[in-house]
Amino acid sequence: MERETSCINSRAILDYVKHHRPDAVADLIRDLDPEIDALPDPEAFLRDPHNWISSRLIAKLFARTRQVLGDEEVAFKIARYAFENKKLGYGQRIFFKALWSTNNVLNNLQRVNNKWNRNKRVEVVARTRKGALVRLHWKPEMNCSRDMCLYNQGAYTYLPVVWGGKPVKVIEHSCFFEGAPYCEYDLIKAPTNRFYEIFSRIFTSKSVLMETVQEMEKDKEIIEKKYKEVNQLNIELNQKIRQLTAVQETGKAILSILDLNRLLSVIMNILRNVCRINRALIMLVKEEENCLQYLYGSPFEGDISVALRSYSVPLDRVSNILARVASTGKPEYVDAVKSSLLQQENILLRQVKPSSVYVTPLITRSKVIGIIAIDGPGGQGIPAETRETLEVFTPQIAIAIENARLYRQLQEQMKHLKRSQALLSRAEKFSFLGNLAARLAHEIKNPMTAIGTFIQMLPGKFDDAEFRNKFYEIAREETERVNRLITELLDLVKTRESHFNRGNLHHLIDRMVLLVSPQSHAKDIRIECDYDPQIHKVWMDQEKMKEVVLNLLSNAVEFTPENGRIRIATSRIMKNGRPGGVKIELEDNGIGIPENQVKNVFDPYFTTKHKSDMHSGTGLGLFVSHQNMQDQGGTIEVESLMGRGARFVLKLPDLPKKAVSGDGGTPAGGRA
Repeated sequence: MERETSCINSRAILDYVKHHRPDAVADLIRDLDPEIDALPDPEAFLRDPHNWISSRLIAKLFARTRQVLGDEEVAFKIARYAFENKKLGYGQRIFFKALWSTNNVLNNLQRVNNKWNRNKRVEVVARTRKGALVRLHWKPEMNCSRDMCLYNQGAYTYLPVVWGGKPVKVIEHSCFFEGAPYCEYDLIKAPTNRFYEIFSRIFTSKSVLMETVQEMEKDKEIIEKKYKEVNQLNIELNQKIRQLTAVQETGKAILSILDLNRLLSVIMNILRNVCRINRALIMLVKEEENCLQYLYGSPFEGDISVALRSYSVPLDRVSNILARVASTGKPEYVDAVKSSLLQQENILLRQVKPSSVYVTPLITRSKVIGIIAIDGPGGQGIPAETRETLEVFTPQIAIAIENARLYRQLQEQMKHLKRSQALLSRAEKFSFLGNLAARLAHEIKNPMTAIGTFIQMLPGKFDDAEFRNKFYEIAREETERVNRLITELLDLVKTRESHFNRGNLHHLIDRMVLLVSPQSHAKDIRIECDYDPQIHKVWMDQEKMKEVVLNLLSNAVEFTPENGRIRIATSRIMKNGRPGGVKIELEDNGIGIPENQVKNVFDPYFTTKHKSDMHSGTGLGLFVSHQNMQDQGGTIEVESLMGRGARFVLKLPDLPKKAVSGDGGTPAGGRA
């Protein structure tokens, strides 16, 4: 608000109205200005001569006074009342008495004006023994009014009565508020008694000195009072700044904590340190059961803590303050619990025995997700600043708790997803192995038939050394081959914990080639292996790599025509001249994949296979392979053209993201 006119002027208005219409003072200052209305005592502010307000407010007060009293000349009369009844305050009376004559006032007219007004410039145009011609140059930007012109005429008229003189006659020649460039007055002094002037000069100095002392004493009391008020306000303001700063900083901190248990512990420490609370209880809304359920409380021990963990309140129990706050979303404060209407038999009140309770809602996205209840320390209640700080802090607490809950739900969903992926992988593997087992059974039957035939012929040709040697070699080779096939099949079916270690990649690929050999031999497909001799042991999850290689090989065999070719090659990946991993390429000369379907081959349940005796595609094989490569920090890509076969490129890093350096064994951080 602008400081344009002293409140000595608003005080004069209030005194006049109070004298003539005491009941109208309240209406006079009601809804005067938002800044004034917000003060604890607006009237006291408008009466304090040390305060300043805008010319707009003074004009509004004059206008309201005219309306209340029904007098268009009331501004002139207010000035007369102020000077005749000494309603100017010590400071103004001393100032005028020090001047002690109309001539001195005219000599210092601008100085007199500036002490209590800044809305005009005063010009003394001419001086005579009888008086002076004065012009008031009003400042248009300060929203002055005709009432101020009348008020000044009254002030000039009755100013001499302060030192016991006679009123001055004021004649108005022009008025700024009627279109003139300024207000112009003739000030005509009343005839004075020479003896009275001399007598007045003798005693004025003593009178001014005494009133100056009184004024100084009064000012001293006012200054001391204001100093105490300002000092107390500074203390409260600094405390509030510290609290809000702490709230802001801690708010940023808690929003970054996603572990719910740690978050709740941090929140409770903040409440104790920043808000200076005794104990706190956090309860969250459980929508499916329509109730508030205990989440966290501190510090509660022993039987109280046990009882709280199972504590819940139905949301429709409006007699319970916790449920009521959660339902309405409005905080409630009970200063004295024992004398309140709260149910004293409630388990919390009976066991915790709080002296005072403040409950505020936790609201995020316009929805109440829970409440925080606190009690004050030492039975002294909960200060207003603590309640205000908690209200500022609770939205951040609500957001942090909601984030932590969502993060926990996300973690649970991720665990469920991983379990689902493992089941999908196992289902795909068993689906393939079921079909593969049928092929292996047929493949095993042939050597077993040959062995059986030799056994049947053995009694008749036992003495034939050549027959025995040939039978021995064939039986041994076929038995070892069958044994290897069964071993690989059983090894692949085993469910073991997944972990990283260093393994022989080439040996692993050879074993998978052996496992699909019944299929490849049946179609006379040639599988060529081109291995980089510099690649020895590779960090990998061997079980997952078996699934990937076996899946790609079985697909290649199925889609490659008879007498076709499959090539598997390994090589080192170099980055900036240094080893950066291992690349595995598997390509066939089969029918290939349609161009518009290449981008979908790693999607779950997507398949290009038609049902057959050998294999009906589930659409999970390549999806599981893709997941297995990602789990190892690797990648899998495909290139294909219809009629020209398909080429899969696998890349494994030298050190998977969850492995550590070392040779052999399960590295720390391996997958469980």
